[in-house]
Amino acid sequence: MISSEDHHTDDTDSKSLLAGDENDEPSSSPPPSSVSSPSFLAFFLRSSGPPQVFFLTILYALAAGCTVGVVPPTMTTQYARINHGLDLLSDCTVGGNESSQECRDGNDDALTATAVASFASNMILFCTGSLVGSISDEVGRRRMLLTGMGLGLLVPLALVLIQLYPTMNPAWFYAASISSSFISYFTISLAALSDVIPPRWRASCFGLYMCGFAIGIALAPILAIPFSHIQVSLLSLGLVVFAYLYGLLFLPETLPTETSEQTRRCRREAAEREVTAMLLKYDGIILPIDEMDDPSREAQKTKHFYLRQRIQVSRLLFRPYRELLILNRSNIFRLLALLAFFSGISASGDQTLLLYYVEQRFQFNDTDVAYLFMLLGLLGILVFTFLLNGMTRCFGEKVVVVVAFIFGAITNSIYALASDKKGIFVGAAIGTVGMMAFPTISAIKSNNADEREQGQIQGALLAVSSLASALGPGLLRLGYQKTKDTEYPGAFFLIATTFYLVATVCAMTLPKEKANSK
Repeated sequence: MISSEDHHTDDTDSKSLLAGDENDEPSSSPPPSSVSSPSFLAFFLRSSGPPQVFFLTILYALAAGCTVGVVPPTMTTQYARINHGLDLLSDCTVGGNESSQECRDGNDDALTATAVASFASNMILFCTGSLVGSISDEVGRRRMLLTGMGLGLLVPLALVLIQLYPTMNPAWFYAASISSSFISYFTISLAALSDVIPPRWRASCFGLYMCGFAIGIALAPILAIPFSHIQVSLLSLGLVVFAYLYGLLFLPETLPTETSEQTRRCRREAAEREVTAMLLKYDGIILPIDEMDDPSREAQKTKHFYLRQRIQVSRLLFRPYRELLILNRSNIFRLLALLAFFSGISASGDQTLLLYYVEQRFQFNDTDVAYLFMLLGLLGILVFTFLLNGMTRCFGEKVVVVVAFIFGAITNSIYALASDKKGIFVGAAIGTVGMMAFPTISAIKSNNADEREQGQIQGALLAVSSLASALGPGLLRLGYQKTKDTEYPGAFFLIATTFYLVATVCAMTLPKEKANSK
């Protein structure tokens, strides 16, 4: 619950930052000649930071994409061995013992563990997303990105170790996945792009950023098909290690030093004003300067000191929640938070449970998964390269978000009624249009935030999405328990359809003058 006192503090912080804008020229804005350049791509390629982030994004998408078909059977096999007595020489891959009772029970355990890990990861992101983004506004993007990339090394490492040691508890993999959530690569990389790219090109830039993921997802299956699961996992680990070394050597700082220094100064001053205001509530706590050395006031000085320390510790502990108050600053931010929440429930459910569902229901094998992600990647490239840019220019960001959510609802309806593999592929193909929502919403929130708040606003919206993502898989999992033995076991996807429709209604209320960049 947001108190009026916290809201006042947030307003004070924001006014302080805006006051700084009146006196200082925003150093992160590109030169006028660059802004007026007719070619977004030429500006993007000449800039310092976005090309490196784009390359890192491709590497991470390759690393994640090539193991997306490895994780479900690996975790299912491991749980079947540890909890249900599957022989150590057997596995639950397609063509193995996937229909055995041990593997079915192992699959249920893996689904539950995935839902629990997703909930934990997203709750961590909810608590830290805005805080991490806000810290990056003060210390810079590069340091936070490298720290997050370092944590990301643990996930493929755990996947490799589990396959090397058949009795290793798969909980280690999920623990590694959860730990990588403390610093979000997405939040900081989007803030880094916003530091450099002017507002009118941000939707296109974020679309190109997502295109990097699409390229990685399209290429990953080609790398995965000829290799065994352990070889693919080693390849993924090698790609992530290379990405970290590349970032260490070539990733520049996108946030100007003077901007980060002004942000730190403004926030320190705002914090000191709040502490002083709280101290003034106690009679006699604020001592006149000429009485600070008076021995008779020693007890009062001690009380003053400890009270100040208590207030500062309290501010530190509640800072993650205070940073989220930026979402309550204006109507546009409140609407964007609702969009992130309702669409996040559906998207997270799809991402977490779809592969487990199709592998169990339609016996998707590694080749099927490879073709599915190749389809998603290739169509995603077309959507982000041509469709997103064209629709943004012709209709504006608001229409793009509405259309994306409508296609998201259609996709989940097709998943719900699909009776064979073909239905899943058709639904996935249509769903690529829904991918336009994420970069467009990111651009809208970036365009409506101050240059010193790019990390904070990206993190705050990620926090709301994470809260939704913590609930999404669990809701769809409960729905699956009700529908799995019916004529349409995939009907639980209609839950996701419902939330997409609610998000569509909310998107229709976005004010055009705030949502559209021109």
